Order: sequence, then structure tokens, then C-alpha cells
Amino acid sequence: MYIKRSLFVFSLALVATAAHASPADREGAYIYGAVGKTHANWKVPAADAAAGTKSKQRGARTSYNVGAGYRFSPFLAAEGSFENTIGNSRSKAPGTGSIASRSMNIGGLVLMPIGDHVELFGKVAVGSRQQSYLPPKGVDLKTTRQNKFATTPSVGANVYLTDAFALRAEYSIPMSVNRKVQQAAGVEKMRLNSWNVGVSYAF
Repeated sequence: MYIKRSLFVFSLALVATAAHASPADREGAYIYGAVGKTHANWKVPAADAAAGTKSKQRGARTSYNVGAGYRFSPFLAAEGSFENTIGNSRSKAPGTGSIASRSMNIGGLVLMPIGDHVELFGKVAVGSRQQSYLPPKGVDLKTTRQNKFATTPSVGANVYLTDAFALRAEYSIPMSVNRKVQQAAGVEKMRLNSWNVGVSYAF
């Protein structure tokens, strides 16, 4: 909740900052980059939960994404992106290690301008997602990895400070962790979602 409130306040500040930006024809190529948090929520089987701990647990790690896109009109665009966690989301279940996630995606965007400087967007991306389970140190087990073709929906906003330069916020809707990785980690129903804030530049 703290991150959501912070992003809301930050978004209001961006709108105020952009008040003097000039409108632009935004069709064409652009690039972007962002950093934020990837959150993991999981359930520990009742038989494995330590005394006094909750079966539903959560963790978060810093993440980033970079990408490039092309805008065909004021309302439609396409993007390619790479997303990765920095470090790993560590599970609190006994005897478990940590979870890492990375993906390469291609997606389509539908944009809704709000005035000259702000726009909302919805995005649906598809691509290969690799998730990994890293066992605890000192345990003679190999890292478990699984690649899976997945769909990732997102929502976000752009705030234009100049004709080419914009601030960008994006929330990726929760998705399930690959089953093989969940089993290796000894957890159930692990889901991921992420907040990212960054910049974009149009050519």
C-alpha cells in the first residue's frame, strides 16, 4: 500500500510539472527504461509452516525493464521489452532459497490521451518468461529453471515534459510462477506483480 500511495502522489507531482509542456505529434519510434519493485506473494503448505508464522507470505525485490516501441497513431503502439529482477525474491518457508524472474516480450498498447500532456495506456504483452529457484547456500542442489510462454497485461500512464521526453509509470498485473519452480521452492500459489517508474524518449 505504501508503494501505491507513493506512486499516486508522484503521479500528481508529474502532472503539475508537465503543465507547461507543449503538445506534440507523438507518432514514430521511442525507447524507454524504468526501475521499480517486483512483488511475490505465496502460500506455504500448512505442514511446512514454522510455528507462529503465517501460511500466506510475501516479499519484494528491485526490478527494471527496458524497451523500444513504435507509435502508429495517437491511440495505438507496439513495444518490445526486457524485464529482470535485481537480486531475488527470498521465500521465508523453511529450507527454501530464492526466486528470480526475467522475460522478453512483444506487446500492443491502446492509449487514451487526457489533455495535451497526459495519457493512460493498457498493454498486453506475450513472450518467454524464465523463472528460477536458487537453493539455500550449503545445500547440494542445482538451480531449477523453467521457461514458459506467458501473457502479461499491464496498465500505466505517460506524462510529457517536452515534445519527446516523458515520464512513465506502469503496473503489471499479477501472474503465476511456473509450476516446476514453485514445487522446487516448496511453496504454493506464488504470484508476481510489479510497479515501475521511468522515462521514455521519442525520436
